[in-house]
Amino acid sequence: MNDRTKGLLIMLTGVVLISPDALLVRFLSERGTPPGAIFFWKMLFSLPLSLGFAAYEQGGIRPLWQSVVEGRRHYAAAIPLQTCVEICFTLAFVYTSPANALLLINLNPLWCAVAGRFILGDLLPRRTYITLVLALGCMLLIFVPEIVEQQHGENENEAELGESSTKGNIIAFCCGLGLAMYITLVRHGSKAEKPVNLIGAAAISAALTSMIGLIIQGGDVLPTSFWEGELWQFWLAQIGEGMAIGIIFIVMTIAPRLITGAEVGLCGLLEAVLGPLFVYFGYGDVPSKWTIIGGSLLLVVLAIHESGPLFEKANYVRKSISHRLSTRISSGFVAAQAETEPKREDEESSPVEGTV
Repeated sequence: MNDRTKGLLIMLTGVVLISPDALLVRFLSERGTPPGAIFFWKMLFSLPLSLGFAAYEQGGIRPLWQSVVEGRRHYAAAIPLQTCVEICFTLAFVYTSPANALLLINLNPLWCAVAGRFILGDLLPRRTYITLVLALGCMLLIFVPEIVEQQHGENENEAELGESSTKGNIIAFCCGLGLAMYITLVRHGSKAEKPVNLIGAAAISAALTSMIGLIIQGGDVLPTSFWEGELWQFWLAQIGEGMAIGIIFIVMTIAPRLITGAEVGLCGLLEAVLGPLFVYFGYGDVPSKWTIIGGSLLLVVLAIHESGPLFEKANYVRKSISHRLSTRISSGFVAAQAETEPKREDEESSPVEGTV
């Protein structure tokens, strides 16, 4: 298995695990959990996983701290970015619909491609540029009709959201920008003269985000003061969110080392389809026809993009096999000629010897 295949598998696994986050945030919010308490517990439960993996990869806590000191410039930028992304990721689901939030967050492949081209000097294949444009078209197909219906008052539920929906869309858009910058920063660190491992940034940002949530709540983060349901449901949902967040930030640290930032973002687009589906399974909310059409087209675009390298590899293998076979055939022919030439010389010389 080559590095690109590993990177894609890692990224897709992380996307599948993080996709129920929209459902869990809604579940917690509907039962009285304030946003500050949501990301306090979420990040607190993600801390053991992210810190444990970081220490394992670096060979212990002391080597991990040494890597943080050595890569302090990258860490100084990565930690605030991760913190902002996680806070915005939660708030976007609170203040707007999951489909809108995930759509705007997953615009990040466009920003990744732009940043990778102008900051890192990436030479992206033509198919990636085409896929980015088609993916943007699919997302516009999902989002623009909702805006038009809102303006004409055809969708009462969306119209009732009003300013809150606008605020949530802005938060989701900023989350996508921050995610793209983080991906680019990870790739920049991996390409440095002495590669910088930013795996520890996930643990530090988790602790920082929890502290921010605690401050926002004024210390009131225990579910007994706001939860309107069984306590085991609260803890199960928060632990599930924490585990998913811990995994996705580890994935977002590892995957950009193996694949391009645009490919990372393109894989993340699947969440724009999976997230609303989980909400549908949990609450029966039917995605709009535009979400279904645009999401289906998006999957087709991603499948075509990812099948390109497979066809290229198959073509390369075919040419390689043909070249080897032709080489063996030609070498066998030369060897056969080399064997027959001495026999011909002997046959030609034997009559002469007889006459003498």
